[in-house]
Amino acid sequence: MCEVPLTYEQQRFAADNHGLVFKFLNEHQLPEDEFYDVIVFGYLKAVRDYLSRPELQKYSFATICWKAMTCYLSNHYKAQCRQKRNAEVISIHASLYEDGLPLEQMIPATDTLMLQLESDLLMHELASRLSRQQLDMVRQKTSGYGVRDIARNHKTTIKQVQSILEEVRSILLQLSCE
Repeated sequence: MCEVPLTYEQQRFAADNHGLVFKFLNEHQLPEDEFYDVIVFGYLKAVRDYLSRPELQKYSFATICWKAMTCYLSNHYKAQCRQKRNAEVISIHASLYEDGLPLEQMIPATDTLMLQLESDLLMHELASRLSRQQLDMVRQKTSGYGVRDIARNHKTTIKQVQSILEEVRSILLQLSCE
């Protein structure tokens, strides 16, 4: 719908003929609470078009209005039937097959012990490739120290600490890819 508000004349015309919306809803046996919002936009478009396009005024407003509301209703039904609105919903508590396990039992749970072991092995491998200074900087960084604090503790520059941490990062990426 166009976001330009109706003119005063269009507002008055819409108010005078508003009964057509309810007549349309009743004739098509549509519940007002569900379909009023759909139909009224077609009605307002008809009001705008009828008063701004002189070639439409040779027809009755009810004809133009009915056509617009029918079009909006049709578009609403089309939108409701689209595949994205009708996707099949599957519960993880249900089985995909008649005799199969529920999905919740088929999805592997996170094994925290295995994650900790992998992390420890990665850190062990990383420690074997780093100097004592690099390892100490990594420990401080993982403990929450900032680059400035680490530089002060090691009596070096911030730039040097950033460079060392970047080297450690590239070594860690290599280990992750192996």
